[in-house]
Amino acid sequence: MSLYSMFDEQTWSYVVFFLGVIALVLYAMSTFFIIISQIGGRFVLFKKEDSALILSDNVPGVSIIKPLMGIDPLLEINLESHFTINYPKYELLCCVQDDQDAAINLVNKMMERYPKVDCKLFIGGKDGIINPMVHNMAPAYDKAQYEYVWISTSRIKGSTDIIVDMVCKLQKPNVALCHQMPFTTDQKGFAQSLEKTYFGGAFARYYLAFNILGLCCCTGMSYMFKKSLLDDLNGLNWYGKYLAEDFYLTHALHEKGHRLVLSAYPAQQNLASTAVSGYKDRMVRWLRLRLNMMPLVSGFLEPMTECIPLGLFAAWSLHHFLGINPYIFFGGHVVSWLLSDYILLRLCQNGELQFSKLQYSVAWILREILAVVVFFEALLSPRTIKWGKRTYKLSLGGHTEILTDKGKVKL
Repeated sequence: MSLYSMFDEQTWSYVVFFLGVIALVLYAMSTFFIIISQIGGRFVLFKKEDSALILSDNVPGVSIIKPLMGIDPLLEINLESHFTINYPKYELLCCVQDDQDAAINLVNKMMERYPKVDCKLFIGGKDGIINPMVHNMAPAYDKAQYEYVWISTSRIKGSTDIIVDMVCKLQKPNVALCHQMPFTTDQKGFAQSLEKTYFGGAFARYYLAFNILGLCCCTGMSYMFKKSLLDDLNGLNWYGKYLAEDFYLTHALHEKGHRLVLSAYPAQQNLASTAVSGYKDRMVRWLRLRLNMMPLVSGFLEPMTECIPLGLFAAWSLHHFLGINPYIFFGGHVVSWLLSDYILLRLCQNGELQFSKLQYSVAWILREILAVVVFFEALLSPRTIKWGKRTYKLSLGGHTEILTDKGKVKL
């Protein structure tokens, strides 16, 4: 018996009507977020805070935690940007996993080059923590001497403006955390263009809108917080039982009524060497994390607000209700989103792009196609994530186990 024969004609009309309404609601919602990011982003990004807030004898101190693992061609530029911050009171806490890490020599080199910078090197993590980055940072977090703690994994381009902006925002009432929107530095190669196109377009169109509307949406690439408030919620180390520690600690702060605010300056990731396959694998890993943390949002709303699925869904709905040609609508939809993302990318770049409009168009189209590929690949093994040298097993709610040859290790 076919699926269609299971219901009478009137029931099917209700089902079709319901699906059509969902398509239009999702399209209206996505359009609203795009408008918010386009307009609101101009009032948020690259707008300096009043530095007079911190120009006093009681300037807040900042403990900058810098997790390191190995070296790449751009690490020296990344690390030096932290040593050259023009801020009166900060310490730099560099962390490596073991005493054989190649980054140790670079840290020592920087400490010799900038002897006036209060820099400490922590070697070895803290036992009992599953998340490898939190495991790495835990000793530095425990020894941080200042109330404001800045976890930074990216290059600090325009370092003084960034730290001043984040400190000023943290001094405002009820603000517990200030975070930077992920973005990338300018590097050569098509894969680099793909990365920048994603972070400045598809990612920014929702990340900016959610934060402008006051929703809880924060990544752990670069964020500064009040240590006492996080310690009241068990501290950073406690969230190391999750792979997405940033998601859970920011939600804990948000649920306590604290504000999370967006920095005016996007975080500059250094992607020294990457490939399209590497980008795709990282997107799969991140989506699997979200599927276990927010199954409804990431399993339905997220894929259905991507350009291609949403355009097809809306084209069918408008054709059904209003008789609009679905091919013309879908073509116009794709072109308008391509142009909208380009405008948003230029806003995040705050200057000229290092690749042509043609290269952008190719990268944008590939990104949208890969979004569909990433979704289905993530569904093939949604509970398993390979990160670095380890493989992890996730369960709903984000609880994590380390998989070994002998079975599972749960910490």
